[in-house]
Amino acid sequence: MKKVIFVSIIILLLLLIVLILYTNDMQMNECLELRVPKLTKREVCELQDSDLFNDEEVIKIYLSKNQEKNMIKKIEKNENWKNTKLDERLEERLEFHTRENIYYEIPKIENYYWIFTNRSNGVNDKHSIDELLEDRMYYAISLGILDMDSDILYYYEYDK
Repeated sequence: MKKVIFVSIIILLLLLIVLILYTNDMQMNECLELRVPKLTKREVCELQDSDLFNDEEVIKIYLSKNQEKNMIKKIEKNENWKNTKLDERLEERLEFHTRENIYYEIPKIENYYWIFTNRSNGVNDKHSIDELLEDRMYYAISLGILDMDSDILYYYEYDK
């Protein structure tokens, strides 16, 4: 009987760990429209004085060559990922709104793919930069940049 209880507790703990790991990246995966590998080195740079409706962060995700290769295959099939220069209007808006220079944690990159997602309420096209430029009281945006030369995925998230 004790053995059954012990095994049940272990199984519940494992399920809880899997659930936490899965839900932790759920929003990022949804915004990037792909699954970010779990077993990667990550660095997080976030606001020191953030709260629920006022947050900004950059997550730097180090990918192996194989992980990056698999990610590029998925990106190339997704029309929302761009292999062009980052839209100037988007870049200006991000530079204007960044606090504590969080956005500048993403270096200037030459060889990359990028995706923009507007998570704000009432947005018709979540990938439309034009809707971002409208005046709103609340912004919730995400930007993914895959640096193909250094095998790093940058995920930028801004909520205000």
